[in-house]
Amino acid sequence: MKLPGPLNRITGRGADAAPATGRTDRRPDARPLDPAPSLQPFPAARYLYAVNAIPRNYAGRSSSIITKARVFAEQAGVRSTLVTFLHSAELADIEHDLRERGVLGDHLDFVCLHDYYPDESSYAGESVEHPIDDPELNWLKEPTQPVYRYFDSTGTYRRYRRYDHAGRLIVQDHFNPNRGRTLREEFRPNGTLRRRVYMDLAHNLPRQEIHYRADQTPAFTVWWVVDADAQESVVEKVITFDEAGRPTGMADSMDAINHLCLDRLIGDEQAFVMVEDRHVDRYLLSYQRPHVRMLYVLHNAHIKEPYDDPNAIRPSFRPILTARHRVDAIVFLTATQRDEAEAKYGRADSFRVLPHSVAAPELTPGVAREPNLVVMMARLESKQKQVNHAIEAFAQVVAQLPQARLEIYGRGPEQAALQTLINDLGVAKQVKLMGFTKEPHLVYQRGALCILTSRFEGAPLTVQEAMSYGCPVVSYDLRYGPADVITDHVDGLLVPYGDRKAMAATVVAALRDPELLARMSAAAPKRAAEFGEAPFAARWSALFNEFAPKG
Repeated sequence: MKLPGPLNRITGRGADAAPATGRTDRRPDARPLDPAPSLQPFPAARYLYAVNAIPRNYAGRSSSIITKARVFAEQAGVRSTLVTFLHSAELADIEHDLRERGVLGDHLDFVCLHDYYPDESSYAGESVEHPIDDPELNWLKEPTQPVYRYFDSTGTYRRYRRYDHAGRLIVQDHFNPNRGRTLREEFRPNGTLRRRVYMDLAHNLPRQEIHYRADQTPAFTVWWVVDADAQESVVEKVITFDEAGRPTGMADSMDAINHLCLDRLIGDEQAFVMVEDRHVDRYLLSYQRPHVRMLYVLHNAHIKEPYDDPNAIRPSFRPILTARHRVDAIVFLTATQRDEAEAKYGRADSFRVLPHSVAAPELTPGVAREPNLVVMMARLESKQKQVNHAIEAFAQVVAQLPQARLEIYGRGPEQAALQTLINDLGVAKQVKLMGFTKEPHLVYQRGALCILTSRFEGAPLTVQEAMSYGCPVVSYDLRYGPADVITDHVDGLLVPYGDRKAMAATVVAALRDPELLARMSAAAPKRAAEFGEAPFAARWSALFNEFAPKG
């Protein structure tokens, strides 16, 4: 069977394509990478990654940061620090969990920025105990984690508690009878308060938070205004307090506090801050120090849905792109995204392209590729990953190839809804939600194909990872990433953006063509090797040395 041909270059649409969205200018070949320079020694400096937060069940961006820190350590002996701007008493426990799982080495530390707020006080009392039992409430523990939910005698949910790996209470949420969260409390290892957050009952977002010193006096408080449309809280006022609990000052942003904490964290050392999260741009674009270089990394598409207009910029990306002439570097993961930013804003010296890296494959002997198995690695949600598209397309696949199977690996908020979709489409025998896997390499070794149906990306890591194991990727030609890595019909396959019928037809045709699968499987690792960890470190070393003090 002949595979679907390339897109019409004018419309970007195949014969049965969905409405033209996403990419509309497919190229027949992936863009070649610029040759990597020789690896230079990294400058003597602090290396920091700035993010809003790192979740327990982290995904692509956090994974790329952890990988970057590991590569810098292995290739150049560099130690790094991940800095979270959103205060969380869970951070140390998350770090401990990742170390226990072998995800983190000794080369990467986690710190919360606000722990560097000046505090000369100390706590003179004994440690505060927070026993699990409560004389007025009944609790139920979650099976797989130290999380306890508390109910009153009427069965009403009233409290949530999370304990850390050492059995210490770190987070406690309070609920009203409507199950609205009214208050979050966070605790230090000695059981004293670190922070209280009073919530907006309509939107479950902060309205007021209070940060406490070690001696339990207030250090500062933040008032928030809820932006219902954006579903986020925006700072209204920040009030500071002296050691006696008296208010001493008021500001309309967190800039002064964040900058003070960052100064205390960095000190006088040369530092490179890789800003990996658009939530923290607002605090850092005004942070300028002669010994600190700010490198802003763009992990996602900067244009708005439906991702077909390079002039329609997402609000969260406007500040950094507008400030392009005032920052040291804006790092794109693909040349295509850089080019489209230039089409809107013009060329800028700060615009750089440094693609993701992929580790050399560690093949497990005896794992056979299964000719009818298609695999997918994705968070189980539809806002970005569109796992529902993959399931709907695969229902069309099995109508023609009943022996075909799809295994979807990942977890997320829409697991139940996606399972319902699978059941409703009658493909429960062929499509399986496999949950989280700690062994993706085995999945890629088994799969004949890997599919990607995202709505948008910056540069999806799964493409290079799957290709490195000889598992060709069938991907929507989305903004951004796949077309910068995949050479269509050579080492993978590109499908018109959003076109589930074309996705199904392409998968069916490929599974029916063992010779094509074999050729792509042989070519994919060679292409993935161009994104290896050694050239990745070399590209970053060149950028760091460009900004390092001379002499």
